[in-house]
Amino acid sequence: MTAARTEILSKLRRALAAGTPFPQAETVDTSRPVVPINPDENLLARFCSEVERVRGIIHLADSTDAALAALRSVLHSNDVTRTMCWDAPHLPFDGVTNLLATQGIEIIAGTNEVVETAQAGITGCDWAIAATGTLVLSSGPGRSRMASLLPPIHVALMRSSQLIPRLEDWVASRYADRLQQIRTSSNITFITGSSRTSDIEMQPVFGVHGPLQIHIVILKDV
Repeated sequence: MTAARTEILSKLRRALAAGTPFPQAETVDTSRPVVPINPDENLLARFCSEVERVRGIIHLADSTDAALAALRSVLHSNDVTRTMCWDAPHLPFDGVTNLLATQGIEIIAGTNEVVETAQAGITGCDWAIAATGTLVLSSGPGRSRMASLLPPIHVALMRSSQLIPRLEDWVASRYADRLQQIRTSSNITFITGSSRTSDIEMQPVFGVHGPLQIHIVILKDV
């Protein structure tokens, strides 16, 4: 052992012997939410407002047919012919894969070179956090993580019953479930608006690290 190392370790031992090396941390009030939300607030209205604030685009639908029409409009307006798409059992309503087939839109999967050609990614979501306009997506078989991160357009499909008030509510529900969803998912992604960064001179640039556009089609069922 070198003399310098011996001296450093000796100083550390003396400091530890003298008492607690760190000051007592202040007690944190965990009862206060990180992002406040009024208990009587309309969760759907708050969610839509927060999504639009971060350049997301909301499509509200009163029926499955209307939701499918909104999806078709997004894909057609962006000339989408190739898409990544979650498997049908993981989407919140029926008819998506049939819609893509009838519109001649190819669902692709495979190597990175193949999926990089997708013009849009279509996913469901697990939950939607009203206070921040955040989508929570867990990945696994039939629920590709890349569908929400790689294509330039992300279209998320959901039902209004998937709305929860705050992130803290999601955390509480996971603990109530003994973290089962977290343990069985390859990863969990939180998405708030389109991809953006301000790394260079604090100037916001969109679409650098992920989709440039995010569309959320909400089927109102509550």
